[in-house]
Amino acid sequence: KQWYQRRVRGIWVGHYMQRVTKTLSLGGELMFQHGMGARNAALTLGGRYRNNNSEFVVKAGEQGTHLCYYHKGNEQVACGVEFEYVKQIGESVTTFGYSVDLPKGMSQFKGSIDSDWSVTGVLEKRFEALPFCFTLSGLLNHKKNQAKFGIGFTIG
Repeated sequence: KQWYQRRVRGIWVGHYMQRVTKTLSLGGELMFQHGMGARNAALTLGGRYRNNNSEFVVKAGEQGTHLCYYHKGNEQVACGVEFEYVKQIGESVTTFGYSVDLPKGMSQFKGSIDSDWSVTGVLEKRFEALPFCFTLSGLLNHKKNQAKFGIGFTIG
């Protein structure tokens, strides 16, 4: 066996993205996996269009497709929609998300709902006098009849 067949194992990923115009960027990704009896390579091409308050991203390759649109309504409200198709398992998910910033209350609420009937929400509360952030989160999946809730503190 050659030296690279015996010793070199792992996953290597290379990315390159180039701004073509002031609002358009194009690029690609090459992934190579070697080891444990597997040798795979995958190429993905993508692009991003961005203006003052919105962004559209597309990625397509052998592994699947990813589309994303984000729009900032004003300083407090933003929303987006995402579509992802994974070719290997033949499934797709569409997600709608939003974010509302409440500057007077030093809080932010983020939420999403997807085509698998998962509903998520995160409330973050920052404290002016103290150097931490309090977080409440929840996930409810109607299809699987599952619910998860969490509480967190971020120091710093």
